Amino acid sequence: MTIHEKHIEWLSGRAIDPVLAEKLGLSTTSDGGGYWLSIPYLEHGHVINHKFRQAREKRHRMDSGAPLTFWNHDCLLSEPVQSGQAAVVITEGEWDAIAAIQSGFPHTLSVPNGAPKDPTQGPIDEQNDAERFRYLWRAKELLDHVSTFLIAVDNDDVGRILALELVRRLGAERCRFVTYPDDCKDLNDVLKLHGEGAVARVLNEARPYPVKGLYRLSDFPEPPEVQSIALGIPGKPDCIELVPGTLTVWTGFAGAGKTSLMMFIISNLLQRGINVALGSFETQVKPILQNKLRAAILREYEKNLTASRLPAVDLMLDRQFVIMCQDMADEEHELTLEEILDMCRVAVLRDGVRLIILDPWNELEHRRRQDESETDYISRAIRAIKSFARLYNVAFWIVAHPKKPMMWGQKPSAPGLYDISGSAHWANKADYGAVIHRPNKESNQVELIICKVRMGLPGREQTFKLEWNWSTSSYSAVTSEEYEDA
Repeated sequence: MTIHEKHIEWLSGRAIDPVLAEKLGLSTTSDGGGYWLSIPYLEHGHVINHKFRQAREKRHRMDSGAPLTFWNHDCLLSEPVQSGQAAVVITEGEWDAIAAIQSGFPHTLSVPNGAPKDPTQGPIDEQNDAERFRYLWRAKELLDHVSTFLIAVDNDDVGRILALELVRRLGAERCRFVTYPDDCKDLNDVLKLHGEGAVARVLNEARPYPVKGLYRLSDFPEPPEVQSIALGIPGKPDCIELVPGTLTVWTGFAGAGKTSLMMFIISNLLQRGINVALGSFETQVKPILQNKLRAAILREYEKNLTASRLPAVDLMLDRQFVIMCQDMADEEHELTLEEILDMCRVAVLRDGVRLIILDPWNELEHRRRQDESETDYISRAIRAIKSFARLYNVAFWIVAHPKKPMMWGQKPSAPGLYDISGSAHWANKADYGAVIHRPNKESNQVELIICKVRMGLPGREQTFKLEWNWSTSSYSAVTSEEYEDA
């Protein structure tokens, strides 16, 4: 059966040429569920999948068990594309792709499954990438020959997430983004409201993704909304959050409870499915670090763990938690920042890590360049870390000691980011800053001071009290009336 008249009417209502649609293989099929507009997916001339749509309501389905591939995949086989002369348009749906083809851009692909609701958090190598992007890897050898991609996905939140996912895999240097008229969110809207000439203008005026240098505001695509994850801190869920692409600096005197709070937060994140990498340079991995994490996850006393519950906890830790430490075969070797960042890259791409913690900064081997001051080195190191966090869309936390140790009994005031050894850059360049302060050695109560939240990021500066409970290896909120004035 060719295209049914009702489907011809529906296509025409979207300003899509039914003759072109039929030439591209669209047809009408029927089953017990009614009439469907059938869209074939071909690879190397062979149909490997179909998408079916009913015109009267937005219902879709695909062939059960069939592989995902680009719609119009075989345009990649053409000589202009393989020689790098022709740009390839990528859209979010077949109707947008046909709108581009109809407007003079035959080398147009559509993703088979629309846009994701959330950014991919796992590795992006071929073996471990999210299943929904498998079509990119199926076509990788052909895509590698393309010199320019015009990313023409929907202008909405999920469309912007899809654009970032495509650019991340195809390379920003090869990608351009489009700008739609104010009354349009995709190419099919442009075709319906403004015609084929407007579609051609939108694609011809696509701009390069910025890489470096000076740009106008119009050069930048709209980013997706900031993705943040609550840390589970009692009583103050909005105080500070895990935000990919940011640097958080934590500080506090020795004995203030930094390690306990880190274990508590890590346990909360692991149980929410967030993979974490910890550079632990002061705490012995086994049994100390292992038991602290076990206790925090189980909410039990560290020295009285329930043996029957440990296998499940250890399985979670083995799957979601990565440790960066000195080479066990060469414990004299001190890790440099460059070596740590190499490890972090592998942890993000191979293990799907979304949070990296270095604890403490002071234990790294800091190799300054000749004639480089400590302040200049720290500035360079922080720039490298922040660049890594943005490039790999991962949250980076650094725990750093203050210059002056606390002497118990002297009731010192809480340290700040400017008190961290080495440089004021810790305060100036951090996106978030947090201080853990325990003024009384005899008390389990601490102050958590959120002293910096960069403008535009979730969270707010504030100070509040927490109490450490040894029996449950967890913190609870403390009201001002309960707080012990040390």
